[in-house]
Amino acid sequence: MRASRFQHTLSRPCQVTGRGYWTSQPITLTFFPAAADTGVQFVRTDLPKAPRVEAIAEHRVDMSLRTRLAKGSAVVDMVEHVLAALYGMQIDNVEIHCTSCEMPGLDGSSHAYALALEAAGRTLQTKKRLSYTIEQPLRIGQDKQWILASPATVGSGLVIEYQLDYGPTCSIGAGSFRTQVSETNFINDLAQARTFVTLSEAQQLQSKGLAQHVTPRDLLVFDETGPIDNSLRFSDECPRHKALDLLGDLALAGFDLVGTIVAHRSGHQLNGRLAQLLREAFAQQHEIKSRVA
Repeated sequence: MRASRFQHTLSRPCQVTGRGYWTSQPITLTFFPAAADTGVQFVRTDLPKAPRVEAIAEHRVDMSLRTRLAKGSAVVDMVEHVLAALYGMQIDNVEIHCTSCEMPGLDGSSHAYALALEAAGRTLQTKKRLSYTIEQPLRIGQDKQWILASPATVGSGLVIEYQLDYGPTCSIGAGSFRTQVSETNFINDLAQARTFVTLSEAQQLQSKGLAQHVTPRDLLVFDETGPIDNSLRFSDECPRHKALDLLGDLALAGFDLVGTIVAHRSGHQLNGRLAQLLREAFAQQHEIKSRVA
């Protein structure tokens, strides 16, 4: 455990408005500056007494295809793209007031969040941001789906890699994407990468009454030939988006990470489990050092 830099908050409030992919409900997120050591707090202003939930792994609820946080009546859904933007833009302390449960789907990326946060500006705070340096390899998962957290190989900071493989018959080709996380790399390499699904997955979701307003123009929907009525922003946009999701889920650790994390076909549940294990390792290291001191 070490303090690597000073914390940041927003210089002024900003807003992002849209509709949730799953519920189709309209929602406005208002990002407010917050005091040092506040962390990321989601506030459900549409509910009595405006309950809140902190964006840490202890509040994660296992869900397929998305990340959900819950504490009492404060439930927020699809938070991974918001959290990725905050981590990538180094906004550590913020209150996010939500007018509904599900975050705006937008174009399936973090780009609108990054633009709003960039326009709001960043203010340096007087307390240091804690970080955790991965000192021993940690692997979770199984043979076909796993994540490996290892010590940093070059310099410091966080390097993430996602390895995508839907199999030889899927039009979403296998590929990987690797980047060192920084504000510049986040904006240029990750923020614009969009959510993607296969046509059969999209049809199955809509048959259950979900995502009724969503069309192939709102995200990437792949049939057997490629994206329907849309075009890729990057030739490797799909693994880039998975890396974006990975970063958002890792943000639930609640501190900066120093190391290399490689994910092979992982999803939100496995990503979130790693964030929880890193929080536990951080707490154990802190307890040991406190006893020695």
